[in-house]
Amino acid sequence: MDNFRTNAGFVITLSIPVGNAEFVLGVNMKNPKSFVTWECKNKTDYFWGHYTDSLLKATKDLCQRAIDEVLYLEQREAKAASRNPDSGYMIAAIVKYGGNSAVIQFPTPELPEVLGSIGITQTPERVYIKGYSDIEVHLQHNGNKVADALVSLFRDDNSLRMVNEVAKAVFHSDCRVYERVEKNLRDGSYKSVEDVLRDAVDYGKYLKDISKSRKKADGREGR
Repeated sequence: MDNFRTNAGFVITLSIPVGNAEFVLGVNMKNPKSFVTWECKNKTDYFWGHYTDSLLKATKDLCQRAIDEVLYLEQREAKAASRNPDSGYMIAAIVKYGGNSAVIQFPTPELPEVLGSIGITQTPERVYIKGYSDIEVHLQHNGNKVADALVSLFRDDNSLRMVNEVAKAVFHSDCRVYERVEKNLRDGSYKSVEDVLRDAVDYGKYLKDISKSRKKADGREGR
């Protein structure tokens, strides 16, 4: 009985962990013909309840939800692999200064440190792709079409800070953000990298807000 768990009057009888998620099946303690499946986080946060009066239907739903999550994770890994076949970095820059050089792979949390390691004292937002006679910046990409399109959008007056922020927003975010940016680049919807960054950040926030709202609503329903 050490693993005995209940939620909202249901005893959890089956559990299938998938990645960071868990899917559970519960039986109503007062009505043994009432069943529910939930997604669960941290063994205590139950949401997205599916209710039924059939154990077979509940079992089928539990298995299907677990399979759907497996398929989603497989698709996400496949997309990540196609975007990032080697190191996970899509855009890089070779920066030269005073006889020293550094290869910067974007995004990176250590941009100021890398610049400082070759003697550049300006902050990343003041180091532009072009504009210094003594600092050379050469942007590169790994052959990915999205990275190629982004590199072509950067202007000489864009800073390395901007490059870093765009790379982080597009490549190190929800895969749905990447898919949106990919489509909009293909359709020619962006006129500048500022448009890309604004859209990627706003859409990422929108997805998080929708997810939170759904979890709260389903949590209230499940409890």
